[in-house]
Amino acid sequence: MTNASDRLPCDQRLRVCYVVSYFHPFASGAERQALAQGVELARRGHEVHVVTHAVAGYPVDDEVVDGVEIHRWVRSLQVGPLFGLSFVWGVIQALRRLRGRFDVIHTHQGLWEAVAVGLSRASLGVPTLIQPASSGRFGEAQELARTRGRGLLRRAILRNTAFAAISEEIEREWHALGVPSGRMIRLASGVDTDRFRPGPSAVETSLPTGPRVVFTGRLHPQKNLDVLIDAWPRVLSRQGQSAHLILIGRGGERERLEARVRALDLAEYVHFPGPIDDPAEHLRAADVFVLPSVAEGMSNSLLEAMASGLPCLASSIGGNSDLLSTRDVGRLVDSVAPEAWADAIVELLEDVEARRSLGAAARRRVEAEFSLHAVVDRYERLYRDMIDGVWPVHHATAQASGGRKTDRPAT
Repeated sequence: MTNASDRLPCDQRLRVCYVVSYFHPFASGAERQALAQGVELARRGHEVHVVTHAVAGYPVDDEVVDGVEIHRWVRSLQVGPLFGLSFVWGVIQALRRLRGRFDVIHTHQGLWEAVAVGLSRASLGVPTLIQPASSGRFGEAQELARTRGRGLLRRAILRNTAFAAISEEIEREWHALGVPSGRMIRLASGVDTDRFRPGPSAVETSLPTGPRVVFTGRLHPQKNLDVLIDAWPRVLSRQGQSAHLILIGRGGERERLEARVRALDLAEYVHFPGPIDDPAEHLRAADVFVLPSVAEGMSNSLLEAMASGLPCLASSIGGNSDLLSTRDVGRLVDSVAPEAWADAIVELLEDVEARRSLGAAARRRVEAEFSLHAVVDRYERLYRDMIDGVWPVHHATAQASGGRKTDRPAT
């Protein structure tokens, strides 16, 4: 174990390398969270590198976004069984190229990124933190179980130093894969509570008149948006044909969902504004936020809605259950039946006081536990403890110290 005198001074600059399959301006949850945390670390004076895929039309070397250095050096076969192997090799080569410029590696996804970093760890000589992005059918643990060669891949993944779980369900899944409790830490995603806040909206007058129920995120099967569309005739029958469903985001499901809306004669009431660079104004103009996902890690969209003071309805899965763990901060819908979603939406639309109370409580919880500043504080402490060798303390070290327990980093 590192002596106290050898520990990294708390004001010494950190050098962190993120590994993530795609990065800014691609805006899925892991990418958005990595960018937000990286920018905050850079703002604090730390050095942040990102190793990611090469993308046509974007710089390969020395692109800097808000202080974060992006290295689009990884090239892989995009389809077929060789995708994973080519991606792993690309990451290994990129990390070797950056050797000596980082003190800790943090992946914001947990399958091929974790394999590559696990295979590189010994030669690079730095601690590695693996953070799976999701759980359930679309999560990395279940994807690993479906992947050929999963036994070898699992062994490579478990060579990493430590693992971070952003939801209870992720923690359970990765313990089942063989990650011991002493190498697992519970952390969280963060949200900019200055940008996402309650208040008047600049887009209020441009949106449909009447109650507005909003979803923000990818238009992807994982989000299970059909259940909302199928629920909407029942919502309208109980709301006097006045409620509007606004589905904000991009994704391959848009055309199919729009066709479903037309088939149900709902085009007047279900809207697809497309991707919006800053959804904060639309959240401030909404009455209810909905997230019917079938899998989530810790949803950025849900955090943003909570920070905006919105009453939130979410499926009772993954990180949704962690964030809305009590009825005073939001509502969890246990069923995938459209009728259940319609009833939950109408209940909130008809109860102004409940909406006000839930929104205020959600805002307070985010400010206390999930503000970007507070979350990055935790990561900063964790990186220092990992670099110093204070955590995790592996079995051999524990035996050498007589089996004494050591403190884990505060979370």
